Amino acid sequence: MRTFQPVNAEETEFCRHIKDLAVLGEKIRTPRFSGFLTEREQRLAEAAAYSAGVTCSFWGGHEAAVRKMFSAPAEENDNFPLEAVTFFFREKDKLTHRDFLGALMSLGLKRDQIGDIAVTSGGAVVFASKNAMPLISSEIEKVGRVGVRSEAGINIQLPQQEFEEISAVIASSRIDVLVAAACKISREKASALIRSGGVILSGIELSSASKSVEEGESFSVKGYGKFIFSRLGCETKKGKNHALIKKYK
Repeated sequence: MRTFQPVNAEETEFCRHIKDLAVLGEKIRTPRFSGFLTEREQRLAEAAAYSAGVTCSFWGGHEAAVRKMFSAPAEENDNFPLEAVTFFFREKDKLTHRDFLGALMSLGLKRDQIGDIAVTSGGAVVFASKNAMPLISSEIEKVGRVGVRSEAGINIQLPQQEFEEISAVIASSRIDVLVAAACKISREKASALIRSGGVILSGIELSSASKSVEEGESFSVKGYGKFIFSRLGCETKKGKNHALIKKYK
């Protein structure tokens, strides 16, 4: 596992809080939970728990969740303090993730009380902490100017994230190599993008083109989109490796 380190005072305080949760959970033998975390925060939390010698787990309410809660010690998914609510609206009313997030935040909720918001035609599923769900279910009757109806649980098919698969042969898993392969540009242009702050890896803006990327890590490239370094495959006769990169559609 890569050792993820905080890069500023805010992240340092976050890691200290997570480590305290992990140590307390281990001591009292009762799982301690965080709010919903970003992908970057999940990496930091995992490293903080590891440094404390405590097992941990993450769950966001569904298998493809992006925002997830942290538990230390590790806990079964069903025991995480989160719930889902489905909102229905007319298909001709085109609501977005931003519309729902705005309606939720207007209730005075904190961002870490809200998990994924999966929006499809005529419906949306909101994942939130258990203590926030009564307020959400009772207060949200409109999103923007659109009337909505709520039902507890996941009552529509969640939209599936689609990817474009990019196969490449790479010399290493350096970020400049992967950006070049993913965006179909030269190594020199990839390096220039990184130096100009155009590449974000696991939530952090990079400055070094030599940074190594692990399988499963995501990176965003300004002007090109978001990618996942999905898999490093077998080695070629020339000592390079087949790799699979997935681009978010």
